[in-house]
Amino acid sequence: MSGRLRTLFVTVSLLWLLLAVVPLLAAEYVIGAADVLFISVLGHKDLDTVSSVTPGGKISFPLVGDVQAAGLTAEELADRLARALSEKIKSPVVSVSLREINSYRVYVLGGVARPGVLSSKSEITLLQALALAGGVTPGADLTLGYVARGNRRLDADFRKLVMQGDLSQNIILKPEDVVVVPASPKNAVFVMGEVKNPGTIPLEQESGLTILQVLARAGGFSQFAKPSRTVIIREEGSGKQIIPVDVEKIMDNPQGAKDVVLKPGDVVFVPQGGLF
Repeated sequence: MSGRLRTLFVTVSLLWLLLAVVPLLAAEYVIGAADVLFISVLGHKDLDTVSSVTPGGKISFPLVGDVQAAGLTAEELADRLARALSEKIKSPVVSVSLREINSYRVYVLGGVARPGVLSSKSEITLLQALALAGGVTPGADLTLGYVARGNRRLDADFRKLVMQGDLSQNIILKPEDVVVVPASPKNAVFVMGEVKNPGTIPLEQESGLTILQVLARAGGFSQFAKPSRTVIIREEGSGKQIIPVDVEKIMDNPQGAKDVVLKPGDVVFVPQGGLF
């Protein structure tokens, strides 16, 4: 095989792999609040619907009413609608496609130029998220970087990814992932999620800060916050501990509910209502 043919073969192979992967990623995308969907039923043009997912995670569809959509893939939602429609239509074939992705948000905090919330219309990788956040700062400790997904810590070596270009570490992020690049874990805590000013909060030299004090320094909650589902992500030995904190209860009863003193390196995450 000549050099030109070999190059052409490799190029075509890579394009084929890319085209094979893209539909797979789309199929695995989990629907979230504010996403816009197009739903159709084979042979029933009158049921074609463009529907936006409500903050509570539901859509409204003819003959069915409200249906939970958030947390499902397009294929799973199509199956759920087909089952609901089977009482009205014989053997319905339902198709669900994404018109707009508005719920794809990830959070980047710590040693990056612009910590905060990243919104995207499509899936992004860890490296893309770091780039969109302005890149890592000179004081960032890449060896301590990690991605928190719900109650799990994902294995991704930030140092190999950024310093050595090891793309096997370039994981695809999912909505609500938290990317943490500790800037100075010995004298700071990190606040992320539904607060007005997410980012790094320096700890007092003489004493620690409580979770209420840190949230106040972060500007308080946004209008979409769910304070009762706040969590602290704390490094314990070789792993991470997830500590649920009902901040709403502490605020309602400051005398009876004990405020929580934070430790260096703690990550305070306030989720959005209706997603957890």
